[in-house]
Amino acid sequence: MIIEKIYNNNVVLVIDKESNKELVLTGCGIGFQKKVGQPVDQSKIEKKFITEDESLTQKITKVVTEVHEEVFEASSKIIEYAKKYLNSELDDYIYASLTDHLSFAFKRYEEKIQIKNDLLYEIKRIHKKEFEVGKWAIEYINDRFNVEFPIDEAGFIAMHIVNANYKESTNESFLMTKIVKEILNIIRYYYSVEFEQYDFNYDRLVTHLKFFAKRLIKKEQVEDKDNELINIIKIQYEKAYNCACKVKQYIEDNHEYLVTEDELLYLTLHINRVIAAIKN
Repeated sequence: MIIEKIYNNNVVLVIDKESNKELVLTGCGIGFQKKVGQPVDQSKIEKKFITEDESLTQKITKVVTEVHEEVFEASSKIIEYAKKYLNSELDDYIYASLTDHLSFAFKRYEEKIQIKNDLLYEIKRIHKKEFEVGKWAIEYINDRFNVEFPIDEAGFIAMHIVNANYKESTNESFLMTKIVKEILNIIRYYYSVEFEQYDFNYDRLVTHLKFFAKRLIKKEQVEDKDNELINIIKIQYEKAYNCACKVKQYIEDNHEYLVTEDELLYLTLHINRVIAAIKN
């Protein structure tokens, strides 16, 4: 692979001779003391971006030319840590979105402008693993750049990771978190309880609600299967069913989404399980 353009010490544009395609390559020191026309040191390649995805290439190119290269390097470190910690591949757009966010966060820090993360509490509860990555990222950034980013930034970073994991926009991920928060609050107030955040049943409920919220946002309904189980559940788990009905009413009144009987059934079962665990 021959270097066609050097953006900075960590990002270069190359031509792959085998495929005759342009690639954006990132890696620590991959462009250091290199010149156009020289072969790239393949041992330094950490990430490849194929330029067929023009939108991503433009975003990456814009970011690496506008932000300090150390910010892009820090962003890449956080992303690689997130992949290992979550054991998951992330959408490549996070390399542009997270770097851009961090660059703006540094600018706000220098200007002493703090933005409160109003969903921080919900992010901690609903996206626990991603928030743990966010906390690691804040410790790493504060140590490396000698700054004091607040815990709110851990929440913002966590949401970028959520976006990349579910391949959704930032607005969709925040809306999903808001919907899950609303439903959890309905259940909490109905039963006058606080959830056990480390309970496996709570994790199951939150996971179910995430996918429910995702379907709601995308207007993808679950089709009813004409089973009689819902009639049994109404009687056997009457209180949980009534709570689920309150959730159904709230969603239909506020989000223009028709909750099917199948969704009502599964919601009832999850509510009953998590409440039973709390009471026991």
